[in-house]
Formats: sequence, structure tokens, C-alpha cells
Amino acid sequence: MTGSFFYNIIIAPIYDVLEFFYVFFSSVTSKGIAVISLSFAVTLFCLPLYIVAEGWQEEERKIQAKLKAGVDRIKQTFKGDEQYMILTTYYRENHYHPIMALRSSFSLLIQIPFFIAAYSFLSNVEALQGYRFLFISDFGAPDRTFMLGAIPINVLPIAMTLINVISGAIYSKGHAISEKVTIYASAAIFLVILYDSPAGLVVYWTMNNVLSLVKNVFYKLKNPKKVFHILCSIALFLSVIWAFKTGKKVYMAGTVLLFLAVAFFNQISYFYSLFISKHLLTLDTDTKLRDKIFWLSAFALAFLAGAVLPSYVIESSAANFCYVDSYKSPFIFILVPFLQNVGLYLFWPVCLYYLFGDKFKKTMAILWPLIFIMAVVNCFVFQGSYGPMNDDLTFMHEVVFPSKAQIAINLIAMLFITAILILILEKFSNIINYVLLIASISFAAVFVKNTFSINKTFKNMTHEEILSGSDDGLEKIYHLSKTEKNVLLIMQDRCVGPIVHEVFEEHPDLKEKFSGFTFYPNTVSMSYYTQLGAIGLFGGYDYTPFELNKRDDTIQKKHNEAILTLPTLFNELNWNINLADMPYENYGDEPVTQIYKGLDNVNRHITKGIYTKLWYENHGKTPYPIRTILLKRNFLYLSLFKIALPLFRPMIYHRSWWITGNSKMKEKAFMDCYAPLDLMTELTALDSDKPTLTMLVNEITHEPIMLQAPDYVPVDKVTDIGSSKYANLLSYHTASSAMLRWAEFFDYLKANDVYDNTRIIIVSDHGDGTNSGKMEQTFGFNKEEVTATLMVKDFGAKGSLKEDFTFMTNADTPAIITEGIINNAKNPFTGNELKINSIEEKNSKVKIAHAQVENLRSRYNKKYKIADSEWYTVHDDIYKSENWSKLYK
Repeated sequence: MTGSFFYNIIIAPIYDVLEFFYVFFSSVTSKGIAVISLSFAVTLFCLPLYIVAEGWQEEERKIQAKLKAGVDRIKQTFKGDEQYMILTTYYRENHYHPIMALRSSFSLLIQIPFFIAAYSFLSNVEALQGYRFLFISDFGAPDRTFMLGAIPINVLPIAMTLINVISGAIYSKGHAISEKVTIYASAAIFLVILYDSPAGLVVYWTMNNVLSLVKNVFYKLKNPKKVFHILCSIALFLSVIWAFKTGKKVYMAGTVLLFLAVAFFNQISYFYSLFISKHLLTLDTDTKLRDKIFWLSAFALAFLAGAVLPSYVIESSAANFCYVDSYKSPFIFILVPFLQNVGLYLFWPVCLYYLFGDKFKKTMAILWPLIFIMAVVNCFVFQGSYGPMNDDLTFMHEVVFPSKAQIAINLIAMLFITAILILILEKFSNIINYVLLIASISFAAVFVKNTFSINKTFKNMTHEEILSGSDDGLEKIYHLSKTEKNVLLIMQDRCVGPIVHEVFEEHPDLKEKFSGFTFYPNTVSMSYYTQLGAIGLFGGYDYTPFELNKRDDTIQKKHNEAILTLPTLFNELNWNINLADMPYENYGDEPVTQIYKGLDNVNRHITKGIYTKLWYENHGKTPYPIRTILLKRNFLYLSLFKIALPLFRPMIYHRSWWITGNSKMKEKAFMDCYAPLDLMTELTALDSDKPTLTMLVNEITHEPIMLQAPDYVPVDKVTDIGSSKYANLLSYHTASSAMLRWAEFFDYLKANDVYDNTRIIIVSDHGDGTNSGKMEQTFGFNKEEVTATLMVKDFGAKGSLKEDFTFMTNADTPAIITEGIINNAKNPFTGNELKINSIEEKNSKVKIAHAQVENLRSRYNKKYKIADSEWYTVHDDIYKSENWSKLYK
């Protein structure tokens, strides 16, 4: 526990910084270059610490040189206790203590936490396992460049040590022998530690040594700071050019600001020095007040981010944080984030505060209360609305970030706050301490209140309540009828038609299990994204992207209409309606249930992630504690997100909190969707006395992983990948699993005489970028991205699965569902008829949007902003390249 305590305070913040930079660099370059860039970035950020260390070492050398003659005389003249007493007196007279000699080892000491963090991080980056870079065959294992008999020789650690020795020789030229011994001994220690370490870690540390060598060479120059400043400016200018080539606004803005800051560093530093030398003088004269302001604001910031904000999140849904993996109590998810935030906002800033001089301390005493006040205002005034969160603290729906106007208002408010704080520090410095103290006490009261609420929920829960429901641990959520008609609509997210065809080729018996089904392989979706592909699936052709672009209603309204089309029609027929995991309900606005108001027959459920733990328990397995790991990590980012300026929030949430990702995360995402599918029979009751409409979304095909053939089930280690020509495609594995699990459910329906009176449609919102080789890639995108799955079984349909090559789209789904049930069915919102269009009509209606999803996420936009260059059409046969064209040429 003690080790974990110090790790979370000292090492974890560094680990998170390393992960942040690695994810950033690996997103714009190769993994090998990302590791090298990571080393460069960390060395650059640590440069001020090395400068301080060098100053201390130089000071120690001067003191030792000054005292050397006197120390030598005393040692020659006196022995034993007498020598010790006289030496002590001599040191005291010269205001020196032997413990101060440790300052000469400071440059080595500051490497230790960074080494531990780098070792922990780079040894566990799954993306580096098996990654080849230059002559290194595997970044995740020792390099083993050649064999000396039966002994593998790792060249990288040896090269690293040679560079370290050369760097040390340059640095210690003219220094005492004891200092040289320390440097060479540390080089030998790192050789021993890292000799059998993963190559990626050794490359990182080798680059550290290379940069250390460059730094030592710099110290020999006449004006090292000026040369370093020029080189940094050139490097950043090249980065600006690169950023503009990428076309990404975040990179462009970030690199430009960084370049300007570095290029004009001297001017900025001059004007700032001039300002603080003439203003806020109380912070110069009253050092105790300055220390109090810094300490109080640092603690208040750490407490707000590490305790108050996590307690708010947990208190809002305490049951969801109880009995997570091996932890019963939810308070572990407050303790760990608190320690990490203490490290980020208190421990490391305090270290820096006392390492540097008065000017730096004064700056910190201004900056830290300013950051704290801004954090409070951003958190509670400019909190924004980002919708519900998943159980790993990622946002459930696509995040809608603040508009430019909202960002501008926030920045104006922050400038105002800055001006007020400087004015107070100038005239009434003591007031700040009272403000900080009152704020801390207030937050403590809020934290205590939240803690009592969380504890009350926890104490009233048992593990069994997490599984809740009927006696067998499951509540029946799908209610079908044995005597009346049932309609079952299954949206299999991101399921690709050509791959599904191959599933039935590998499993011929499936064709009998899917008796009565017709498979339409010539089916297209209107978009690669769920936001555009799913709404046509639920609402018909009135909700295809091109038609939506004509209406001035908000995207939220149009999206809600689409998913409510069928429930509204069947509610009017007084059918029972089961809905599960509908996509983007209310477009992320809470409460999502409000869109079903007035539909009395609708029963809405969430299944994704609810049954994962139960599935593992039923199969005698212990899941990898990925959720615990993610919660401990993501609370830090979530708090930072809440207290940050809205301008920076998109950057903080980038790639779902900048996580590197690994197979365990992918496995969890898959299992959250697989468990409710595998438990379909247990979740289904055949007790409805009325006809039923069931609409559900399953996403195992959206979260592809490798599975165990021939049944394509999740196992700890896959040993059989199957015999299909697509056996190495993850999307094939999950498509196979989906079809096999649905076949098992259909067997259940047949055994209970419910299959014949059930119409079943399996359809996908869009395809996948995986290239099966069946479609030619033109126009710069893979057409399989919009190649959808469509399978239909009608009431009483018999016979083995058959294929029909009729040109279809997933927007035909509502017409297929209502056919023969509602005569001349019309969309309740537009009044237009739901019908299966003729081929000629379909050819004219198919207009595919291949816009970037970033342009479609804002529910506040009046229209979809899709450029003319992003519209495509296809007709008749989607597998013929000549049938595809751009809509606007």
C-alpha cells in the first residue's frame, strides 16, 4: 500500500505525461519515431531541472575546492574523534554541512522517477509488441541483434552505455575522480538493469543519453542558451510547416502558438520580468505570505480535481462504482485520483517551487491561485453539456464541444479574472489566502456530503444487487408472443455484407438454421458513420443524408424522428415495443427517455456492458480488471477536462483521454456487446399477450477481436482461427460470432414455436474499412465502408437461406418491417409513404455522404455541412466500379 501511495503521487503523473506524448507522436508518425520523439520531449521538459542540478554541482565543486586545503590539513594532523570534531567545526565556520555533498548527485536522482515511469510505460505498450523498426525486429523484446554461440547479444544496451560513458567523459573533464566514478558506475548500473529489457525502452533511454551528450557538448559552447533557442525556433518552425500540411486545425494552432512563444521567449521574458519587478511587491517582501498563497492554492487545486470532482461523478451514480472487478468499495476511485492529483498539482509543483529562486517562486504564487480560480469558474460556470458517460468515463455519445462564441466568452472571462487577481495581489494580498481557505473549507463540506451519500448507497448494496432482476439473476427484458405476430429488428453495427456471405460458406449448416431468410448482398448504406447510416435504417428514405440536408430542423430533432418512426407507428397499433441500445437517443441530451414520452407501450433498456460481469461468472472466469485500470487513470483526465478552458477540452479528450489502448480494452469493448447477445435466450420471455416490435442494436461487429474457431467464442488464448480465407480478419471473426449466436437464439425460438410467427430483419448501419477484396477502391475510400448487411425472414417463411441480388439499401428497412402489417404505412413525422422503391427510384435516391464525422457531430448545426465533393452515387450493382460516380463533378 505504501508503494502504491508513493507511486501514485510521484510516478503516476509522469507516466500519464509519457502516455500523452507517446499517443500524440504515434498518431502523426511511426511508433519507432514516436519513442524517439518521446525521449526528446521528456529531456526538453526536464532541461530546467538539469540546469538547476548543474548549478548545484558547480557550486558544490567550488565549495569543495575552497575547503580542500583546510580539510587536507585537518586530516593529516588529526585522527579519530578529534578529526571528526575539528572537521565539523571547520565546516560550520564555513557554513557548510557534508550532507550538502548530495547536491552533486542531484542530476542522477532526478532521473530515477522518470526512469521508473518510462520503464513501467514502455514495457507495457502493447502496440510495440512485435513492432519492427530499422534493424530491431521487435520493440517489445530484447533486440538480440546477433548470437555469440548460444548466447544472444543485445547491441542496443551496449551502444547506450558507450554513449553514456562518452557523455560522462565530456561532462566530467577536469572534475574530481569521485564524480567520474559516480558517472561511470551509474552507466554500468543502467547497462545491467536494461540489458534484457524491451528494445523500445532501451531506444528511449539511448536517446536520453544521446541528448545528454548533446547537452554536455552545448555546455562547452560560448553561448549555449542562444544556440539552443535558435535551434528550438527552427525545429518548431518546421513543425508549423508540417502541421499546416496535415490540415488539422488543432495541430496548426498548437504549433503556431508554441513557435511564437519560443521565438519571442526573450522578449516575453523581458517584459514579464519588468512587470513583476515593479508590481506585486508584497510577494517579494513577505515571503511567508507568498509561500502560504502557493501552498493553499496548490492544495485547493489538488483537492478540487482529485477529491471533489470524482466524488461528484461517483455520487451521481454510486451503484455503478461499487463491486468493480476485485474492489467492493467505490472509494478506491476517489483515493487513487486524489493521490495522482496531489502529485500533479502539489508534490511536483512544490519540488519546482523550492528548486528555483525568488523570481520563480513569485511567478508560482501568482500562477497557482490564478489556475485554481479559473478551474473553479470553468468547472461550475463553463461546465458545458457533454452527455452521459460510459462506465470507463468516456462519453457515451459523440462529444459536442463549445462553439467559437462560447470559447470567446470564456476567454474574456478568464482575462477579467486575471486582471482582478493581479489587482488584489497588488493592493490586498492577504485577501487571497482567506479566499483560498474559504474555498477549501467549502469544497471539504461538499466532499463530506458526497462521501456520506456514496457510503449510504454502498452500505445498502450487496453484490447480488448488481446483477438484480429475477431469481436466476436476470430480468427478462424482451417479451415476445407465442400467439401473436412478432417483429424483430436487429441492427448489427458495422457488419459488412461480403464478409457475412463468407460466414455461411464456412458454416453450411447455418443456412438451415437461418431457414426462411433471404440475404441481400447487393445492399448499400448512405454513409460510413452511424450518425448518418442508422437514421435511414430506422426512418427510411426521408432520413437519408441528402434528404436531411434539405431540412432546416436541428440534427437532434431529425435524428429523434428517425428512431421514433417505427415505435410511433406500432404504438398506435397497441403493440408491445421492446427497445435496446438505440443509437444516440436524443442525440446525447439527458434525459434520453424524454423522447419516448407519450409512447406508453415502449419498454426501453440498455444492455451494453450490463451483463459482462455475469457472463464471466457464469463461465467461471475472472475478467481482466480493465475497468479498474481505466477508472483510476481516466478520473485524472476527466477532472482536468472539467477545470480546463473550453478551448483546450477537445485536446484533453482526444482519442478518449489519450489512452494507448491494448487488447484487454478491445476485449472489454467486445465483451460488453457479446454478453447480452450470448444471453439472449435468458433475457427473453415468451409471455406477451399482444403483438410485439423489438428493436435492438448489437455492436460486437463494431468491436472486432480474434475469436476461437469454429464456434467463434471468446477464449483466453486463441488457438484456432478457422479455415476461411478471411481467417486473419478480425471483422470476419466477430461477424461469424454474431451469426452463430443469432442462430442459437433462432433455435430457441423454433423450439418454443415462436419462429414462424416472427418477422426478423438483420441489417447494419454501415460497413467496415476492412478490405475483403471483393470491391475495387476508388475515389479515395474503401466502398466496403458503405456496404451494408441486409437479411430478411418473413412470417412463416421456409427453406434454406437464399440470396437475392436485388439492389437494396438499409433505408428499405422500415418498409420491409411494416409491409403487410400497416397498409400504406406513412412516416408519422413527414407524412410520406414508407415503401420499397423500384430499382429506378432507388438509383435516383442513393446519394452517399462520405463526409468526415467531425463535421456532423454538432446537434446545434441547422444542417449537415457536407461539401459537394463528398457526395457519391451508385446504381444497380454495387460491386461494379463503373456503377459508382461522384454526384457533383
